[in-house]
Amino acid sequence: MVYARTLGGTTFTFQVSGKLWRNSLIMQDRETGTWWSQVTGRAIYGKNRGAQLQKIGSVETSWEQWISAHPETSVLTKTEEVTASHYEMYFDDPERMGLFRAQWLTEKMPGKTLVYGATVGPHAVAVTEGALGRGIVRADLGGVPVVVAQGADGGVRAFVARVDDESLQPAPDGRGTTMIDSTGSLWDAATGKCIEGPRRDATLEVVAVTSVYWFAWSGFYPNTLVID
Repeated sequence: MVYARTLGGTTFTFQVSGKLWRNSLIMQDRETGTWWSQVTGRAIYGKNRGAQLQKIGSVETSWEQWISAHPETSVLTKTEEVTASHYEMYFDDPERMGLFRAQWLTEKMPGKTLVYGATVGPHAVAVTEGALGRGIVRADLGGVPVVVAQGADGGVRAFVARVDDESLQPAPDGRGTTMIDSTGSLWDAATGKCIEGPRRDATLEVVAVTSVYWFAWSGFYPNTLVID
């Protein structure tokens, strides 16, 4: 997940607080000491309690794919070489799911299952890798049509599948992740761009996607729609 760190004219610097909420990391800003949820971007304790950071769409992909598409990109690097992850044992152990056990959360799927979560207002969806492997995933989140798809670069993205109050429909030609509108324009659900037709080069509204373990996502969104 990625958030804009400027809010109300203040640019915050975040650090790890060493605390957990609903089995997920709490960030702390240095300016006010406020605690912020890593999963939701909302301030849960302190001076800015109730404030919401703006979500920014992001994608997990290879460096080769990213730099090819964004040759002018800026790169965040560490001053020291990173040779290993401190969390390798945590990633490898399917039973390690935070400090607070909530067994009912694993009834739908194992807690360490990786899902791709997206929200529109209070409505949420969790999509598994298996579902993405079958093509475009469509969901209705509080009356908002959303599509989730995996691109050629391996990245998972989500968009509002609507143009001028018209919901886009899967293209009848079976071209993988394409959708069509009433003008005959074709849209790529994996990039959100119109690739053919009168609306060529137009772009759909981005919905931020969070790559997250099921136990963490369901802890925040217990009523989430699950597509697997």
